Amino acid sequence: MILLTGKPLWQVALNARPVFVFENLLVALRPVQERANLLQFIVVDRNTKGDLLLESEPVMFPDWVRVNIVQDESFSYRIKVEKNDLIFQWATRARYQGGAPPSAQILKQFTQDAAGIVRFNFRTGEVKGLPAPDETKIELPEAVQEASLFSYQQGGSSVWHTEPWAFDGKYAVIIGEVSDDRQALKFQKWDAETAEIEPPISLVTGQALVSYVTPDGLFLFIHSEIQSQDYKHDWWLFSVVTGKELAVLNYEDGTRDACVVNSVVYFLVDDPPPTLRSDGETLQSTLKAVDVASGKLLWERLLSRRPIKKQTAQRQ
Repeated sequence: MILLTGKPLWQVALNARPVFVFENLLVALRPVQERANLLQFIVVDRNTKGDLLLESEPVMFPDWVRVNIVQDESFSYRIKVEKNDLIFQWATRARYQGGAPPSAQILKQFTQDAAGIVRFNFRTGEVKGLPAPDETKIELPEAVQEASLFSYQQGGSSVWHTEPWAFDGKYAVIIGEVSDDRQALKFQKWDAETAEIEPPISLVTGQALVSYVTPDGLFLFIHSEIQSQDYKHDWWLFSVVTGKELAVLNYEDGTRDACVVNSVVYFLVDDPPPTLRSDGETLQSTLKAVDVASGKLLWERLLSRRPIKKQTAQRQ
């Protein structure tokens, strides 16, 4: 797809999710129909309109895991690249989903967590599973330790975070205060090496505020889940580097996976949004591009519909 116009260069039916592009190669994830705990990496040639070049052996996850190429609360992943290896760092969690309040024993039985790494060589197709690295906890500066931390989401994952995120040799968190039903959010950052802290920057004051950090850690979006005359459909955009407000755009229910490239915001809008979904429906996603300076919609493109699948409730 050409980002300036939204026009597709080519299309191929592979039931896969692109995760990385290098030269003429496009690496994608696809499910394996036979098992709910299998994924496969494939590589296609962008120069020949998606010809399949290679596919990995299926990657097997624990039996209780239900993998998904689109991240959700139960299965999330991060991608990075080292030379010819794509590093697929995954985490999964299973929780009790029954209707009745469970006993402590049932809660323990249905609470499971796992994480790991898969190295995929996109030149040879070789895959190798590795244990997850030990998490290095980022220490908050003393001046921030007593502050109230507010949660945010980042990238394609629906997992909520309060820990610092990294960008340009610095760390950042969202802090603030709550008064009655109103939140006053602030942005706090400090140097990763010296821990020298910068003055907090006021962001937004309002009700039911939701924060989202772009995958590169450089931009912060905030919107309110309450639509009223005060907020309407405001979608605030801030630069993490400068702390300055860049724009107040229009937020749409079902928006996800926003990023900023060359003063243009690209994002997906799902219809129906998460709160209105039910099994058996189909999900229609639209990719949109909006100019930061003017807020003008530059283009939008409907993507392929896909069925909505909710996890089966686990009961005892």
